[in-house]
This record gives sequence, structure tokens and C-alpha cells, in this order.
Amino acid sequence: MKTEYLKISPLHPQEERIKLAVEVLRNGGLVVLPTETVYGIGFDPDSEIAWRKIERVKSQRGRKPYSLNLAYPEWVKRFNIKSDSLNRLELIRDLIPGPVTFIVVDNEDRKIGFRIPDHLVCRSVIQGFSGPVYLPSANPSGLSPACSAQEAMDMLWGMVDMVIDSGPAQLCVPSAVVDLTAGSIKLLREGPPFVTAEITRRIKGC
Repeated sequence: MKTEYLKISPLHPQEERIKLAVEVLRNGGLVVLPTETVYGIGFDPDSEIAWRKIERVKSQRGRKPYSLNLAYPEWVKRFNIKSDSLNRLELIRDLIPGPVTFIVVDNEDRKIGFRIPDHLVCRSVIQGFSGPVYLPSANPSGLSPACSAQEAMDMLWGMVDMVIDSGPAQLCVPSAVVDLTAGSIKLLREGPPFVTAEITRRIKGC
């Protein structure tokens, strides 16, 4: 597979380059995207072509339930989330956007994971795509997630369609994972220390 390298300014994303990345996603491609946590592999959740590619990259069989990445908090309304999950989400809503993945339940009792990255380039691509994007960490199975485009290229060159370089990830730590599906807020995975401490403080205060 031919991999295209694309440099995009983290503060002033070039619109024409964002459009190139969006086009790759729409055609079933894998696009390595920057976030504030680690670099991820963006792809269309509904693309059979993209699923076959990510299964090869991750050496996995079948479809893994990845978390959806959104451009705006308003997109959460698309999921028809149960009121209990929404009420708990409101308690920590100010952590959005940021390095937190939320697990919620919709009105059909399906669990959904979502995150809104605090990175302008990433959200610009998702916005251009006009829908949620899966974004598992940019690494083959068994290796540490990439914290820069160079690390991603070292591991994934020839396995993905595009690598976007917007400089090193600010935090270089995967996001925290918070479960809002039960009767209380539960921290399933720690993330960056500052956000883990804040979530823990709020859990104790509930």
C-alpha cells in the first residue's frame, strides 16, 4: 500500500489539506491523525474496506468495538443516549473536549464509547467527514501507541493510506475511560494524571 505523508499546521489547519484527508476516509482509507493524547488511525466505521485494512494492521479477527470520535459535543445527541447516562455525563461535561472516553447506553441498551479530542486538526478532519470516526491508537498490536507522526510512520508505513503530521502529541498518554452506564461514574482506565485526578475527585464527591 502506498502511504501519503501530509503536514498540517496544528494551529491553522490548511483547508485544502483537511479535504484531502477527508477524501481518503470517504474512500475507505486509513488516516493517521494527531490528537492531544496519542496519534490514532482514523477510519470510517461503516466502510468494509477500512475494516479489512484495520484488521490487518491490528492483527485482529472480527470487528472490535472501538470508540467513536466526534467533532462537537452536540453530536452526542445522535446516539439517543438514555437519560441516566446523560445525567451522569452532565456532571463531567466540562471535561469535553479532552482526554476522556465516555461509555454510555442508548435507548436500545447498546453500549457506546465516544470521545471529543482536544485537537484542532483531528476535529477539523472529523467535521469535514461529517460523522463520527473510529480512531484506535496508531500502532500494530503489541507495540506502544505513537506519540508523533514519525513514530507512526516507523510502525505503519505501507500499512495505512495517509499520515498527518501536526507535531508531537501534547500528552503522550492514552485517554482516560469513564463508564456512565451503571448507577454511578466509574473510572475504567486512568489517563493523563491531571484528568485522572479530577475524575477521581468528582467520583468521591458524588
